[in-house]
Amino acid sequence: MTASRLPVTAVTAVDAASRDAVVLSVQLDAPDAVVVRHDLTGAGRGLLRRVVSDGTGVLEDVAVPLEHACLACAVREDLLPTLVRLAELGRWRAALLALPLASEPVPVVRGLLGLLGGAAADRAVRERLRLAGVVCAVDGAVAERDLLGDDLLDERDLEHGPDDARSVGEVLARQLRGADLVLAPGADPRTHTLLEHLALPGSVQLDGASDLGADQLLLPRHDPAASRLWDDPRAVAPSGAADARGVWSLDLHDWRPAHPERLRENLEALASGRLVGRGRFWLPSRPGTVGMWDGAGGQLSVGDAGPWAATGAPVERSTRLVVTGVEEDPDRVRGAFAASLLTEAELARGLASWAGRSDGFEPWMGEAAVDGAVDGAA
Repeated sequence: MTASRLPVTAVTAVDAASRDAVVLSVQLDAPDAVVVRHDLTGAGRGLLRRVVSDGTGVLEDVAVPLEHACLACAVREDLLPTLVRLAELGRWRAALLALPLASEPVPVVRGLLGLLGGAAADRAVRERLRLAGVVCAVDGAVAERDLLGDDLLDERDLEHGPDDARSVGEVLARQLRGADLVLAPGADPRTHTLLEHLALPGSVQLDGASDLGADQLLLPRHDPAASRLWDDPRAVAPSGAADARGVWSLDLHDWRPAHPERLRENLEALASGRLVGRGRFWLPSRPGTVGMWDGAGGQLSVGDAGPWAATGAPVERSTRLVVTGVEEDPDRVRGAFAASLLTEAELARGLASWAGRSDGFEPWMGEAAVDGAVDGAA
C-alpha cells in the first residue's frame, strides 16, 4: 500500500446544527483539508446531494440519483468513489466526510476499511484511503430526550426512505456505539453520565467542535479491532462507567438459553420505557445462532447475528444483555431477564427436545436451521 493514503474522518449526527459545527470548524481551521458533505434529498430520498469544499470554497455541488434510498448504496455508489478520486489528486492532507443525518456508521466504516464494494473497489479504497476516525456530533442539551424518547425519524423529516421506521433513539445509540469521539456540548451531568454508559470508553467530550479545533477532530484515533468488538453482540460488555445521577447499567449474564415464549412475553419489561439495551441471547431451538438484541428510543430489534465464532475468537455460548436506564426500576429488568431463561427442569429435558419446533422468532430470525449442536454444554 502507498504511504500517501488520504486519512478520512466521518461525522454522524441526528442534529443538523451539531454536524454543521464540525464541518465549519474544519473548513475554517484546516484549509488543507477537503470536506465532503452528503445529504439524502428528493421524493423517497432517491437523490444524494454531494458538496465538496475546502479552504478555497465550494468545488462541487451535484445531485446523484441512487438506485435505493439506503446508506450502504450511497457509500458504494458515490461516497467511496468520490473519496478515492479526491485522494488521487493529492491536494489535501485529510478529508472530513459529513454523512447524511441519521446515518449509522457501520456501512461507512466497513466501506472505508475496504470491506464493502467488491474486490476491485475494495482494493482501490485500501490503496488510497484510510479511516482516521468516526465522530458523533450530539446536541448535549437534548441528547437524553433523543435517546430515551419515542420520536420516529419521519416525525423529524430525517427518514432515509418511505420504509424507514427507525426511531431517533435507536439511531443515536448506534452512532454513539460506533464513534471514536463523541462531542456533546451543552450536556448536563446526567446526560454526560448517560453518554459515558453508552459510548466507547473514554470517547465522550463535552467540548464543541470549535473548542477542539480541526487538528483534534481529524486526529487519527480509530482502532478497528476495539470498534468491531464494541459493536459486536458476541462481545457485549458494559462501558465501566459508574452508576450516578439516576443513570444505571445492568450486566445481565447467564449461560442458559432464553425460553422463546417467555422471552417474547417479557419483551416489554426488558425494553420499554427509558432504557437502552444491547447484547446477545440464544434459544434452545437455535443453539448455534447468536440472537442479536438492540433497543433504544422505544424500539427493539432482534435478529440473527450469525454463528458464535464469527469474530474469529470463539465466544462462549451464553445470554448477555447490557441494559442502561434512567429513572427506571432496575429490579423490573433484572426480574424479567431471570424469568425469560430456561429452568433447571426444562434444561434437564435436553436441547434435542426443541429440534424442529417453531419458536415464534421466525419473523425476526428466519427459519431455524437444522443445528448439530444440541447438547447442553456451552
